[in-house]
Amino acid sequence: MSEWSRVDDDAILPGRACGSCTLCCKLLGIPELGKAKNEWCKYCEIGSGCRIYDERPAPCREFLCGYLSWEMTGEHWFPARSKMVIAPEYDGERLVIHVDPARPNAWREQPYYSDIKTWAALAARDLRQIVVSIGNRSIVILPEEDVDLGFVQDDERIVIGEVVENGRLRLRAMKIRADDPRLAGAQAGAVYGPSNNPFG
Repeated sequence: MSEWSRVDDDAILPGRACGSCTLCCKLLGIPELGKAKNEWCKYCEIGSGCRIYDERPAPCREFLCGYLSWEMTGEHWFPARSKMVIAPEYDGERLVIHVDPARPNAWREQPYYSDIKTWAALAARDLRQIVVSIGNRSIVILPEEDVDLGFVQDDERIVIGEVVENGRLRLRAMKIRADDPRLAGAQAGAVYGPSNNPFG
């Protein structure tokens, strides 16, 4: 079984709980509530919980952050402490680490950065993506480099592909318009092999 297998599970790990953490209520967007990313939800009692918990929309009901559900996160990833919320996208094909803009360099601190680079190596092996999101900025984490793509617009997609450089395979990352013909039939969050990647 892949070490990545629990990234999109819907079960809370033993001993894990939200507790006093409400950071997802700030960092994640909830269209059903008209809530943009990186602003506090108007229904959130910061450090306590949701004032409409029983009537909260489906995205809130269904969401479990990586700290709660992913075996590869240690206790130091508790979002209220780390200032980061780990969220899977595209059925676990992409892992996004949402960083509180009030602590934009938290992901570069230890032991977080070492963890993220370990995950990047596993993601590359399993053809998955790791992205750090800070406000409107997206940074793709690859085993050999971190690629700052800046602001990825709604009509753009993050693409990772394997290319041959100096006789060896390596990963490259870029953003591409969603209607680019090179993405025709592509699965969101996929990593391309050398025979079908859009890097030319």
